[in-house]
Amino acid sequence: MTPKLVPSLPFPAEAPVQRPRAESTAGSSQAAAAVMIYAAAFVTGAIVMSFEMLGSRYLNPYFGSGIYTWAALISTVLIALAAGYFLGGTLADRTASLAVLALTVIVGSLYLLALPSFAQAILEFVLAGVDDIRAGSLIAALALMFLPVTFLGMYSPFAIRLLLRSAQRAGRVSGAVYGISTAGAIVGTLGTTFFFIPTIGARAITLTLGALGLAAGLALLALARLHRPTSSVLVVVALAVSTPAGRADNLIDAAVRASMLERGDGRLAHIETAYNDVFITKRRHQLVMSFQLKGWDYTESVSNLLDPDDLPLRYAQVMTIAAVYPETARKILMLGLGGGSISTYLGRFLPEAQVTTVEIDPGVITAAKTYFGLRETERMRYRAGDGRVFLSRNDELYDLILLDAYRGGYVPFHLLTREFYTLVKQRLTPGGAAAFNVHDGSKLYASTIKTLGEVFAALDLYPSGVGEVIAVASASPLDPRTLERRAATLQERHGFRFPLPQILRQRLEQPHLQAANGDVITDDFAPADVYDVIGKDARRRK
Repeated sequence: MTPKLVPSLPFPAEAPVQRPRAESTAGSSQAAAAVMIYAAAFVTGAIVMSFEMLGSRYLNPYFGSGIYTWAALISTVLIALAAGYFLGGTLADRTASLAVLALTVIVGSLYLLALPSFAQAILEFVLAGVDDIRAGSLIAALALMFLPVTFLGMYSPFAIRLLLRSAQRAGRVSGAVYGISTAGAIVGTLGTTFFFIPTIGARAITLTLGALGLAAGLALLALARLHRPTSSVLVVVALAVSTPAGRADNLIDAAVRASMLERGDGRLAHIETAYNDVFITKRRHQLVMSFQLKGWDYTESVSNLLDPDDLPLRYAQVMTIAAVYPETARKILMLGLGGGSISTYLGRFLPEAQVTTVEIDPGVITAAKTYFGLRETERMRYRAGDGRVFLSRNDELYDLILLDAYRGGYVPFHLLTREFYTLVKQRLTPGGAAAFNVHDGSKLYASTIKTLGEVFAALDLYPSGVGEVIAVASASPLDPRTLERRAATLQERHGFRFPLPQILRQRLEQPHLQAANGDVITDDFAPADVYDVIGKDARRRK
């Protein structure tokens, strides 16, 4: 797919995970997981506030029961929760795993179980070394409470990350998690002060809190292992049950993705094909396909092994806006495969669409199936061949045609000419659209936009912000209100992982200005290599 002239790949932050809707059995399994996650949120909330109230029983004998002690306790809990929220959100984006979430609860709970054995030694050490009662109470509170509260504080953002199915539910899910956690905090506060403290000692309360947390953590871990019994690391629920309602086929082999996730980071394979030098590299939870040409590594595709619906490359996210343009995108043609992230994304979120992907290099198709887990089904087909030749020999019409056929740092010139764009136009259904991934920053970009404008009556441009522009062309223009309505309808109906209405707002005004310095490229006149060099130094290198 698209090349990035850079040796190292950035890892952009991910938005909340969209989990596909499962069929009956998988749906009940996901419902059970959600109930357990919410229940554990209640328990962790109760433990945190109960432990905060209990902290006074540890500190008062050494630093008194005045305002400084309570200020130290409250500040410590707030500091630890802030740290937990940041760490939990970051870890969830990198490893959105129910097993990892369980481990954060287990670690915090084990600390509580061990605390009575060393709390007195820490308090006496601080008391002997710090004369100031304000500093001493704060240091003691941090020493006793920071670690477990931080681990338990990681729970809420991590749980939200796992529970989210669409951006539209973000407020509801976040409110539910924090609401249930707060309800637990209320119960913990009242239960500790009204019942536990007057009834049993601080040591017993601490052990009880640790045991409750450990039970919740082990329950989450057991649930994770039920979803992935062959591995201690869970590949998100969406990988295990990745067939939404209305979609009978699984477009990604979860077992292949799971096996790749378990392998160490670094280069996994070097494949020499008739067209390319293909490298497969693993970087944490991301799998990268790159081509090497003249000493340069060109990133062709990136997939998130933990999230089958993620598109780590920004241009790929933007390219999905093309789904808005046809009234109904039932037949889609993709020219250029790479790791298959865009075609499988559209296939997963448009369950009624048939997607055909044409890739010139059979070795790339094999690599995508072997390492990225692509599966052929009745509605997801992969064909080896030149994209232009395929269109010339096949008179089938498509609602949407996508071109992302980079080989290393360039698109073959015969896929950039007026004649080729005319052929694409002829293969579109009435009301159909075509989308092209185009590098900006060179005369070739301006010439490509000008050539597209010669063929298509309507042309919209969407900059990705990373050196690439998605050009969406159609035979007749659509007014902005129609596009907005279609984007909203598709988003509501299918819950696209990257919201279409947000991408639509990036559309450039007056796209013809981008073609001011360009020339029309034809089969007869196609100095693509020369035009690509003009301004190429401005292209971002990776």
